Amino acid sequence: MIAHRVNTPLYIVHVMSKGAARAIGNARRLGWRVYGEPTAAGLGTDGNAMWSKDWAFAAAHVMGPPLRPDPSTKDHLMAMLASGELQATGTDNCTFCTKQKAMGKDNFAKIPNGVNGIEDRMSIVWTNGAKKGILTPSQFVAVTSTNAAKIFNMFPRKGCIRPGADADIVVWDGNAKRTISAKTHHHAVDVNIFEGMEVYGVATHTISRGVVVWENGQLKTTQGAGKFVPRPTFGNIFDGLDESDAARDPLLRKVDRPDRKSVV
Repeated sequence: MIAHRVNTPLYIVHVMSKGAARAIGNARRLGWRVYGEPTAAGLGTDGNAMWSKDWAFAAAHVMGPPLRPDPSTKDHLMAMLASGELQATGTDNCTFCTKQKAMGKDNFAKIPNGVNGIEDRMSIVWTNGAKKGILTPSQFVAVTSTNAAKIFNMFPRKGCIRPGADADIVVWDGNAKRTISAKTHHHAVDVNIFEGMEVYGVATHTISRGVVVWENGQLKTTQGAGKFVPRPTFGNIFDGLDESDAARDPLLRKVDRPDRKSVV
């Protein structure tokens, strides 16, 4: 509401509930420039683990906003990605080991907030989206790459494969399966909120700036090989704001009136 009043686009992260997603969808149907991003955690699991009698297992799932206990929430959020009411997916990857989570063993409020997600995001979205027929493969690419590149003004350098774009490509095997586990993931942490989940979709190769840096489970890059890419400000999502500012609210227009002394 505030963003619409001052006529600026708004990007909302951590869309974790049906209510939050519906609010964004309702605003977009009114023509408001709002964009929503659910997380891999919200698309892949639910908050029922926090009722576990195993305190460490429950604490491993503590994040903010919290995972909702309704198991149908993840399907609802995925459907809204398919409809275009939500636009992109993220993770807010913020991992804590069991020992760190235990800082809140005597006070719930002191449990460090955060869960994993970045390593498993693509597989979670593919498995619960494309494999279930909720997302098409093209929509999968859009919500994991293209839409974010457009919203954050990096398209067409990022978010597509075409002449002139960066040579950053993932070769994706949508039929390959793997089982997620803290024993095999690459996070330096002893828990994974998707533990034991069998997922489809594996990146067999990753190419960065034309160089193969990941191939069949082997990392082939070196520290310092990355390159900072600046993001230009005021991209296409800001187009037309000057015109809408001028036309949207007659109460903000100046009215020239004659001197009050001349009024009879």
